Amino acid sequence: MPELAEVETVRASLARDLIGKRVKTVAVTNGRAVRRHKTAKDFRTLVEGHSIKSISRLGKNLVIGLDNQTHLVIHLGMSGQLLRAKSAKDPKPKHTHVVFSFVQGGELRYVDPRTFGELYVSTAPGEGEEPVEISKFARLSIGGDGLALRKAVPELAHLGLDPFEDQIGWDRFAAILRSRATPLKAVLTDQDIIAGIGNIYADEILFASGLRFDRPAESLSTIEIRRLHRAITEVLTEAIKHGGSTLDDEQFVDPDAKPGNYQQFHQVYNREGQACFQCRQPLQRESVRGRSTYFCVKCQA
Repeated sequence: MPELAEVETVRASLARDLIGKRVKTVAVTNGRAVRRHKTAKDFRTLVEGHSIKSISRLGKNLVIGLDNQTHLVIHLGMSGQLLRAKSAKDPKPKHTHVVFSFVQGGELRYVDPRTFGELYVSTAPGEGEEPVEISKFARLSIGGDGLALRKAVPELAHLGLDPFEDQIGWDRFAAILRSRATPLKAVLTDQDIIAGIGNIYADEILFASGLRFDRPAESLSTIEIRRLHRAITEVLTEAIKHGGSTLDDEQFVDPDAKPGNYQQFHQVYNREGQACFQCRQPLQRESVRGRSTYFCVKCQA
């Protein structure tokens, strides 16, 4: 599943040429992709004729601001892609479910073989309507654009702290960890606590901070908490720099169909049995809640 680094890669790419463009038409060939709306026509009506004012990200969600104060939200699910096309004549990939064409020319195509992703248009609560209940973890933020995005898109209000869109010092981060008895990896991948981190980057972050995946979050020392807090930012920043990770299935690509290359720098993920780059011990894999976890028994003692 595309995680924060991959979605941010897509966001940055789209922001370079879509902002200011007006949507001419929207074609939906699979209603499951817009399943929050009663019909595909309802979805099309909310988007067609409107200009793109902003392209943001919160967790694993793309948030595209339109000129009527609504937001088009796109979640790529497990296999979703957003691909540019110069014209409608360019061959459409198999599993193309939604196509946006623009007045200025070109198309943006949503491709999703497994159809776990979705697109929907969100409207912020109006005057007199009950305000959204924002995540208690997100409310610990001391800055950034995250709170404003949650208020504008009620469907995302439940999301926990975003490592980039929300600002939080290690001391407030420590308060979150010390209130959780659950294993560290479960905390890192719980989207209601921290938004955007999934299986790949949780393993990489835990290795970078020298912590085991099954350590209870509440058991960390101050030094370990600060190390983990720093590793989250450093690992994700480096992953974004390299365009995210494209695994063996080659499912993730950017809007120009270019794969990421951060997988070349993975320290532990998908490296079972290979030597740890630090201590040369064979890396281990364990299945936790049906998902693989990779780690070094020596470096993450």
